[in-house]
Amino acid sequence: MASPQSHIAAAAFPYGTHSAPLFYLTTALASLSSSSHFSFLTTSRSLASLPRPCLPNISFVPISDGITDPSLPANIEEQIGMFLKSFQESLRMGLKEAEVEVGCKVSCVISDAFLWMAGDVASEIGVKWVPVWTGGPQALSAHLHTDLIRKIVGVGDEAIKSYGDKKINFVPGLSNHLASDLPHGIIVGDLNSPFSTMLYQMAHRLLNSDVIVLNMIQGLDPTVESYFTQKFTNYLPVGPFHLLNSSEIEQASDPYGCISWLDQYERATVAYISLGTIVTISPSELTSLANGLEASGASFIWSLKENAQSLLPSGFIDRMNETAKGKIVPWAPQNSVLGHKAVGVFVCHCGWNSVMESIAAGVPILCRPFFAEQLVNAKAIWHVWKIGILLDGGIFTEEGVVKVLEVVLKGEEGRNMRDKAQELKDMANNALTQHGSTRNNLKRLMKIVC
Repeated sequence: MASPQSHIAAAAFPYGTHSAPLFYLTTALASLSSSSHFSFLTTSRSLASLPRPCLPNISFVPISDGITDPSLPANIEEQIGMFLKSFQESLRMGLKEAEVEVGCKVSCVISDAFLWMAGDVASEIGVKWVPVWTGGPQALSAHLHTDLIRKIVGVGDEAIKSYGDKKINFVPGLSNHLASDLPHGIIVGDLNSPFSTMLYQMAHRLLNSDVIVLNMIQGLDPTVESYFTQKFTNYLPVGPFHLLNSSEIEQASDPYGCISWLDQYERATVAYISLGTIVTISPSELTSLANGLEASGASFIWSLKENAQSLLPSGFIDRMNETAKGKIVPWAPQNSVLGHKAVGVFVCHCGWNSVMESIAAGVPILCRPFFAEQLVNAKAIWHVWKIGILLDGGIFTEEGVVKVLEVVLKGEEGRNMRDKAQELKDMANNALTQHGSTRNNLKRLMKIVC
């Protein structure tokens, strides 16, 4: 087999849902250049969660998770700390393994922006580093302005209290946000934790980069995009990542019959609920959400892990099955569900992947953010794009769930949200056309990496 013309390595952050969007982007690039080879590097566990590559010029390369003693229990933050501590050496070893396997030196390193250390490794071997931000644009702007925010607002809970209800209008994209909306690690939380330190160092490294790739539709937020265009020589919004090359990625199965269940319902009458893969909702909120769904009379599909299903109110699942009002499953094919005409609202945690998937499907969002950038995203959904609503008090209560489902599924405000969500869906579809902004920016990115 002839050596490829270029060999690109893509390094993914293995926690949360970071690996999947970078894999979708890598697949799209690989489909554009069959003469190039793409080595996708992340931990074995993260690789196992991804669909197998359908293109011959993509290969998976496992790297260490940094955990030296698997018998010792470690929470997610400790696991991230161990991974980050070992990452540079793990990446060096992974790149060497990839070069042996492919028979060609690596010519470019793409990585999740979280892994800013990949830029140092790329410099060591004399190749370009291309960072990819898989989160929302407003959150990225916040991280890039961390020093300015700390200077003006201060740090700690007292600083937020003192700053009050003033908006963060000195940061592009955050004129609708309060200091209390900002991601942990900027002014509150443990600012010296491995995760907070990673984000702070990432921001400084990105400020010196000439390229940034975003899972973003060009035109979605002109204010923050104007800043990115001025700051980066190559600002490349190429989203939605999950729609870039769906034909080259194995389609999700539907083992629990979600789509056939949805077929019995009228347009925009069903709520789809999925609160991400990391957070475990408290038993009290779980009960409030379940009781609110039942009291509302709304039909719903709820993607809920089996261990959490045992915490639902007694008889709830049986009653929902008997009345065909609700379907509770341990996993759902999210994009297929969101794309079904019957789904009228997505109840979610506002992680950026879920936000982009909902926008691409034209479905309004009922926001229950938990941590990280999720509240920043929720405020943009509510105040900037006006395609969703934030729960009163920010948490599930029985009365609150009944109220917001009534608003979104049956009220005039909900119809307006659906109209605006459809406009953003059209924007996404236009960006993905042959001469749309996403396709053009993807070609620009291809020239940079190859």
